[in-house]
Amino acid sequence: MENKIYLQAQRYCWALLVLILPITSFPPVAKMIGSGTTVAAPSALVLLILVIGWLLPYLINGGSLPQQSLPLIVFAVAALAMTALSFFLHIPPYKENSTLRNQMEALLTLGIGISFFLLTASWAQQEERTVFTLRLLNWSGLVMLLWCLVQAAAWYSLNRYPLWLRTIHEWYSVGPLFRQRVSGFALEPSWLAHQLNMLYLPLWLSFSARRYSVHKFRLLGLSFENVLLIGGALALFLTLSRVGLLAFLLMLTYLLFRAGIHLKNWFTKRASDKWSLLAKRSSLPITALIYALLILILIAATLGMAYGLSRFDPRMAKLFQIDLARDNALLYYANQLTFASRLVYWQAGWQIFSEHPWTGVGLGNAGFFMTQKISGYGWSLMEIRELVYRTPSLLNIKSLWVRLLAETGMIGFILFVSWLYVLWRCATNLNQHTYPLYRGMGLFGIFVLLGLLIEGFSVDSFAMPYAWFSLGLLTAAHERGWSFGRLEV
Repeated sequence: MENKIYLQAQRYCWALLVLILPITSFPPVAKMIGSGTTVAAPSALVLLILVIGWLLPYLINGGSLPQQSLPLIVFAVAALAMTALSFFLHIPPYKENSTLRNQMEALLTLGIGISFFLLTASWAQQEERTVFTLRLLNWSGLVMLLWCLVQAAAWYSLNRYPLWLRTIHEWYSVGPLFRQRVSGFALEPSWLAHQLNMLYLPLWLSFSARRYSVHKFRLLGLSFENVLLIGGALALFLTLSRVGLLAFLLMLTYLLFRAGIHLKNWFTKRASDKWSLLAKRSSLPITALIYALLILILIAATLGMAYGLSRFDPRMAKLFQIDLARDNALLYYANQLTFASRLVYWQAGWQIFSEHPWTGVGLGNAGFFMTQKISGYGWSLMEIRELVYRTPSLLNIKSLWVRLLAETGMIGFILFVSWLYVLWRCATNLNQHTYPLYRGMGLFGIFVLLGLLIEGFSVDSFAMPYAWFSLGLLTAAHERGWSFGRLEV
């Protein structure tokens, strides 16, 4: 009886964790950790309960972590060691910020991210749990998309947000609503784009491409994932997140070129003997023609998206106005698109890395060096002057990849990328599985990793759970896939 209650409690906690994933900055959690601008996801509290109540007992009773977690654990140990070594560096003071506090916060956020990965990779290995999780993600995603629709409808019909909508928004977020941009349940639109690209859209795109669904019902012949994909793509566009749209475009590009390969194979197999012989003799021109057509489609889609943004997003109004005669032409052009500050942050982070190339300056320490590395052009930007002179907070690098280089050096960067490479191999292997569910999960993993490649230039926090959760699902599916059915590798 006690064991049954324990299993039910465990399942309910997991369901709660999945359902509240879209909420990123819950006011009670933000108040608890004493910050209104960082990740304050309520799912982290449920994560703590599951780690203590399930993951630790699971490991103590003989359970094992997936082999794919080994490079990540090595990276975590290396990051901890490099942070300890930073005590021998001269870290310049910055206002009243505590070096030790920032280091502890950085290590804590890394621990939260790794815990999301390890818990998901271990708990979801059973097929029934995987399907249960995917169904929950779809339903929570539907609620998120409907709320995005409400936000968009309110703004574009009234040109403002009514009081009742603002009141509801304050229940679940410490941040404001944004003009002309939907944010769902996230702190800001770019965070919504991040969670869409790191979890929901890869899931819906992969299962739509595989023509597989974890639900039996259909709506006008469309699966639940088909409908959610359409809504998710629309919500992503309404965030007006440039990096988010590029990440999704990369996923579509991969899918497009995979379709090109299938089209070439279909042409070769379905042609008559006469045409088959002709195809063999002219395989290079046919292949070149197919890929030239795909490239043209991709260019047209990219230009169409860029033109649409230039007409729809005020920040992109000068997208096609490039003045190469100016000094710092690239930074000036980026400033015209309100993107220059990001380039300045990345450049400053790169300067930190160039001075500490092997071990970096330790997790949480890059912000103390940032003001010393900002370029002369950077000081002309209003955003940077506002942050430096009118706020007590440290500057952020705003890029996961540059942050890894600056804070963990080449050693940490290589270890982290090695872990991602292991997961890429898992995803490509799983993509060849004979069972539709695991084939879909393999393609899902590929999309997540491709999206992370671009999203890593926008988000630098380890505490955002979406990539960790998705890669945990991929790992769990791969572990189960090896023991179920057959992998065609």
